[in-house]
Amino acid sequence: MIIPITSTSLQPQSCTKFPGKCFYDLIRSLLLPIGILMFAWGLIVLFVDPMGEFMVNDDWSFFKTLETLKEEGRMIATGWGPVGKPGGPSLITHLFWGLAFTKIFGFSLTTLRISVLIMGIVGSLGLLILLRHTGASRWLALLGALAVVFNPLFLSQCFTFMTDITFATITIFSVLLLHLGVERSRLLLIIIGLLLALASILTRQIGIVIPLGFMAACLAHSRGRELGRAKMVLLSVGITFIPWAMYEFYLYISGSTPVSQHQVVHNILSYPLSKGFLGYVSFLFSQLLIALAYTCFLVSPVLAVRYWHFWQRKDFRYLFVALTAAFLLVETVIITDSLDLPMRFYRNIIYNFGIGPILLKDIYILGIQRTATIPKPLYYLLIYWAALAVVAVIGLGISSLRRLLSGDYEAGSRPISFIASFSLLAALAYLGIILLTGFHDRYLIPVCILFIIWLITDMPSADASFSLWKSIPALVPLLLIAVTSVPCLSDFMETKRSLQKAHDYLVSDLKVDPCHIDGGFEFNGYHCHRKDFKPRKDLSWWWVTREDYLITLGPLRGYSIIKTFPFKRYIGPDGAIHILQPGEKS
Repeated sequence: MIIPITSTSLQPQSCTKFPGKCFYDLIRSLLLPIGILMFAWGLIVLFVDPMGEFMVNDDWSFFKTLETLKEEGRMIATGWGPVGKPGGPSLITHLFWGLAFTKIFGFSLTTLRISVLIMGIVGSLGLLILLRHTGASRWLALLGALAVVFNPLFLSQCFTFMTDITFATITIFSVLLLHLGVERSRLLLIIIGLLLALASILTRQIGIVIPLGFMAACLAHSRGRELGRAKMVLLSVGITFIPWAMYEFYLYISGSTPVSQHQVVHNILSYPLSKGFLGYVSFLFSQLLIALAYTCFLVSPVLAVRYWHFWQRKDFRYLFVALTAAFLLVETVIITDSLDLPMRFYRNIIYNFGIGPILLKDIYILGIQRTATIPKPLYYLLIYWAALAVVAVIGLGISSLRRLLSGDYEAGSRPISFIASFSLLAALAYLGIILLTGFHDRYLIPVCILFIIWLITDMPSADASFSLWKSIPALVPLLLIAVTSVPCLSDFMETKRSLQKAHDYLVSDLKVDPCHIDGGFEFNGYHCHRKDFKPRKDLSWWWVTREDYLITLGPLRGYSIIKTFPFKRYIGPDGAIHILQPGEKS
């Protein structure tokens, strides 16, 4: 039995006369996928638990900015100053979203975390609707949405007050509205889509890739000529770039952190000179390789739908055999202990065999391994998996760009849709910007989303129809990513809850000055950050003025254990947060 994965029953052309009825039919066709998606979210929330008055990564600085906006009605600097990277996200849309929730449910870290979680759920629904509206079957659209939900980068950020999910969700709805506007030739929808693009820029400045991708698609695709290329470019500039420039000027005159003061912008200008030509080219190539490896691995459930298409190509089969032989050789070397091969993860969220970052002195500064480590053979299996995915994506990307730029399609060739062109060009623009100075792994969330939109909307029906047993290449990676990312995130949240208990014990029960505690980056950042701070050599750099107490994930030589706060882990042995005091050996 053959199951069609794409459908033309909801193509945009059939919706021009009765858009309301079309939208009703679209939602009705998605009732079961929406139910499955919401059920998945329900299990995730039950399993992970978003409750807890603790901060994650940089969201302490956003929390402080929101406090000032709420109490004083002004925007303070969003960067952490000279100890870290000056500058930060433009943030204002994100702050207003969180502020709206605190007006209703009260001002707390849990409320703000739930506001971002709801944003993530809404974003996954928007992606499902977008993919279905472009003609994908409901099951292919669901696969694309679930590939984003279970993406450990996306999922982990849904349980923070970071800007990544707010930005990603606004991006999804901006792309959706721009797609609808182009396909229906509705100027109002295009304007709303560009206003959402502006909202994304006012969350993270790199949202400029949305109007840039849209303008590039209008200039290169035939639909742009029909809409009026000059008009689309003028609209994009007038609605997004000019208001953004005015907002940046406001930040400058108000003493906050405009993009011109951002460390990233300074690095873009300084890196080519400081690294030299060959060094900079090598840096860019390594950054690109890392970004593609992470992104292609994380979108591999969608990529695997076209497994049979790849396998029919002789060059891919040869490459598959070569990569498989190399992988088996590496596994043999590892198993026989013939060579000690390295294991490296890129910085920020995903590390070793867990989700983070756990920004405590023993883990982050001293580099002591106190979480489960991924087995080396499994690590190189993931490298092999990522390498195959990178090759497939590069081949598909070249094919899409060639068809977009050729203009006139040869006999038998397949035209590329506007939405596929738009999403691919926006993703490439985004990659081009973040590669210039380096990035954190979580910065790849929008690239994963845009790649999924491109891969699905540029998928021919012949490649997207497969029997039930052929779905295994797509379902296996999705399930493997899901059963790893959810328990890892749960372990991380349990660690943070125990860490909060340790903070409360010292500050509330023992009445210790927070700046006399090394409680980790987020704790000291929130309580002790100041721009003129100069770290001492023997103390952590995150604004610790005195180390009367140290919080770690285990004992340290030269410290006595004051109290421990144990917690359960799904992956690896159970752990405990330790409160240490300099003195006797533990």
